[in-house]
Amino acid sequence: MNPEGTWVQALQLDKAATHAFIAMIAAMHNSLARWADTSTIDFHRFQAVKSINERLNLEGKDDSKPISDGLVVAVSLLVNIETFIGSLSAAAAHMSGLKRMVDLRGGIVDGFKHSSILQRSISWADYSYATAAHKPVAFPFIPQLASSLALHDRFTSRSMLANMEPLGFKDLTIQNREAVELFELLYSITECINNFDYASLESTFGQRIQVSDSIYMIEWRLCHLEHAARSRQSWKRAGSVPLLPSVEADTQPRFPSPTDLSDVLIYAAHLFLHLAIRGQPPSAQRHRALAEALMSSLCDPVLALDLLSEPKVYESSGSQLSRSNAEQSTTANLSAYVPTSEISHMGISRLSGDELHANILLWALFIGSCIRIPVVVNEYSVLGGDQHNFFITALKNYCRTRNILDKEMLLAKLKDVMWLYSWCEHQLGLVWGEIADGLRPYVTAGDQVNAPMGRDQQEQRQ
Repeated sequence: MNPEGTWVQALQLDKAATHAFIAMIAAMHNSLARWADTSTIDFHRFQAVKSINERLNLEGKDDSKPISDGLVVAVSLLVNIETFIGSLSAAAAHMSGLKRMVDLRGGIVDGFKHSSILQRSISWADYSYATAAHKPVAFPFIPQLASSLALHDRFTSRSMLANMEPLGFKDLTIQNREAVELFELLYSITECINNFDYASLESTFGQRIQVSDSIYMIEWRLCHLEHAARSRQSWKRAGSVPLLPSVEADTQPRFPSPTDLSDVLIYAAHLFLHLAIRGQPPSAQRHRALAEALMSSLCDPVLALDLLSEPKVYESSGSQLSRSNAEQSTTANLSAYVPTSEISHMGISRLSGDELHANILLWALFIGSCIRIPVVVNEYSVLGGDQHNFFITALKNYCRTRNILDKEMLLAKLKDVMWLYSWCEHQLGLVWGEIADGLRPYVTAGDQVNAPMGRDQQEQRQ
């Protein structure tokens, strides 16, 4: 057994861990390059499993030969690999083996207290399988890995004030206070990364450790909130109506609202954590379950706001359509399917005040649009569904509903919520390329309408 227990040392000393590590790199390369050839992944997975089985003939039989750190790292990596490529049955088998090994070593807290890196490796495998398979986490909380960066009151007060206003049928709300608190922590992590001094990493060592500890804590809590959300969905399918925790500590729990964004916020935050903070490729199969959960949580708000319908036709007399006329046309189109009494209570009129909840919905649709898992098509069916198209369509229609017709305006709304500069800028460029044409006003046959152009469109025309 390696008494110091660092991950790098374990890889250097253990053939199984080395093969598993190479397989993990190959899986990430395939996802980034959209490469379907899995021969490298399969070879190193097989070699890792073969070496693990050989080692299990020697280790774990009695106290004189305990399970080594390298073997635990290898199995942890195999859990990550299988969840990454979407092989959940294999991931479940490796997760069961990992749980048994950790138990034989005395548990994740006491048996691996000599190495926080090993504890993080095991926890990341646990989180990966839990999110990909819709399962609760298997290992207990590790207090020494958890801490919190200083929190900003960026969302909590604004959300509470918005919830205190009289809510119309289509007004957005966030009733789960813990979801908002976790979003505050995610914002602190994001801002800390945005302000890292990469030219002097030694001076930021303590800060980076605190970020890692905050990431551990937020993912632990997100996994538990998602398990609670799945339980509520099970109750709902069974015909009962579960109560939600209230935003206010001294008030009674409230019944869920069709436009409550609590679960939307939880799943979108978790996807952002995996995509932007952890740097997982957007096309990895491991995101499928979280994307599906985000889609499910969005169903009620999206249907309430009618964001999947075909766009309404703008009427015009052939003259240029100004921005003010576009706003009037948008309101007129909304009145076609919203009772007149509701229009004054809709989000579109509330946007003159604090736009927080509306921008959070916009941000969640943007994060979902960043997922680009390939759709597998055969002669019988489409496997997994086109998640990307769902998010892109809803985002485009929501931008049109809110009259967000240029990239700069969309950027400002997203930055009001959460923004990791290099990653978000790249993703916004990709997403805008897909929705820009759909934001031009629709006209009746024979009419010509010039939509207000954003700065990027003006530069292209020049």
